[in-house]
Amino acid sequence: MCNMKKALKLHKLFVYGALKYGQPNHSILANPGNGYAKLWCNATTTQKMPLVIATRYNIPFLINKPGIGNYVTGEIYEIDDKMLNCLDNLEDCQEIYKREIHDMNIGVGEGTIPCWVYLLQKFPEKLLNLPYLSEYKNSGFHPYTVRNKRTHKHPTQEDLSYTFTSQ
Repeated sequence: MCNMKKALKLHKLFVYGALKYGQPNHSILANPGNGYAKLWCNATTTQKMPLVIATRYNIPFLINKPGIGNYVTGEIYEIDDKMLNCLDNLEDCQEIYKREIHDMNIGVGEGTIPCWVYLLQKFPEKLLNLPYLSEYKNSGFHPYTVRNKRTHKHPTQEDLSYTFTSQ
C-alpha cells in the first residue's frame, strides 16, 4: 500500500503593512508554529488604493476604495490554511478587515496574480483625509503598537475614529 501525503494547499497573500519583512508583525509569518509561510515575491496593487496610518496604535489600513490613493507596494507570501486562520484572527477578519482576492502586479512584463488581501471595509470617512502612502514602514513618527501592548479599553474597532495630533 502506498503512503500518499496529502498535498499542501497554498494560498497567495499580499501583505502591505506590519506583516512585511522587517516590520513589527513579521514574526507571525516567520513562526512555523503558526503554519507555513514563504516569501514568493514583491508586488504592487493593480489599482490605486488609500493606504493610511490610523488609530492611537498607528495601524496601517488599506481602505477598500479603489481608484483613489496610490499604487501600494508589498510582498506576496505563499501560506497554508493554518497560517491563513492565524492571520484571520490577528486581522479580526470580518470585524475590522475583510479578506478578498485582488489581482496584484508582480512586475513589468510578468503580469498579475490573484492574492488574498486584508482590506478595511467599514471606516469613518475622515480616514480618507489622512495622507495616502504607497509603502508602509514603521517609524518613530508613527510607531506601531503591537496587539499585546494595546490597552483593552480602546479596541481597534472602537478606535478607528481616533485622530492623531501632531505637536
